[in-house]
Amino acid sequence: MRLGVEVGKHTHDVAVEHGIKGVPISAEQLVNDGLDKTLAPLADGGLQVCQIGAFGFNPLSVDAEAQAKQTETLAQAIPLAADTGCPYIVINGGNYHPSGFGAADVRNFTDESLARVAEALKPLLDLAEKHGAKLTVEAYLKTAINSPESFLRVKELTGGSDALRCNIDVTSLYNYQDIWEPAPKVEHVCTGLAGHYGLGHVKGVALKDGFHIHVELAPITEDTTDWAQMLRLMAPHMPADSWLILEHMFTPEEARASLAHLRKAADDAGVSLD
Repeated sequence: MRLGVEVGKHTHDVAVEHGIKGVPISAEQLVNDGLDKTLAPLADGGLQVCQIGAFGFNPLSVDAEAQAKQTETLAQAIPLAADTGCPYIVINGGNYHPSGFGAADVRNFTDESLARVAEALKPLLDLAEKHGAKLTVEAYLKTAINSPESFLRVKELTGGSDALRCNIDVTSLYNYQDIWEPAPKVEHVCTGLAGHYGLGHVKGVALKDGFHIHVELAPITEDTTDWAQMLRLMAPHMPADSWLILEHMFTPEEARASLAHLRKAADDAGVSLD
């Protein structure tokens, strides 16, 4: 698997230090700054684009003006994706809540919401097919697309376009019980989305102290996931042009520890990380 990293402002330095090639860019940056200006800092470090983030595109947004801008940005980014060397543009799985990823809305979890997501995606998927881009859903517990089954339903409603993919990001789909025993959810997600993979995302989540349930981002060294299990299940289905991205790290020190942890898991799984 090709390895990418995201460490906030430290991303490029960490990637160079550890010999990692993949780093993310944003669709907004690509459209506003243009291809050459966006890619120049990557070329300086011998880096490659592993993800084009368009997380602000939310097909269930109730903010029509904001979503019109996000849709325009996404439509302008799609024809540029191939020239970045990365076809994967990551989008929200649909959320009526204006936060996008920060909270949820009960209206998300209906068949009607999945149908609305599909309708919003159809013209963009036509464009993506024309330009060789892949719209990659960031499935999330709080959004309309929150499981292999809901993603597959949307794919069916869009006509089965191969330009529609789903990220493998197991911890984004954990519920309370999964935190304690993640293996069944890992197997369900990795096998249920076989044939539909976009990018692989690796990030940790953990329970925090408090009177009621509270789960938050955590280093993967503190997460209960068996990352070797996930890598073994993913490996047969990862597209050759895809990336496994270790993300949501905050310091170079955390990155060093998490990268060592992930590489050990890869060794245990018999999977190579390039």
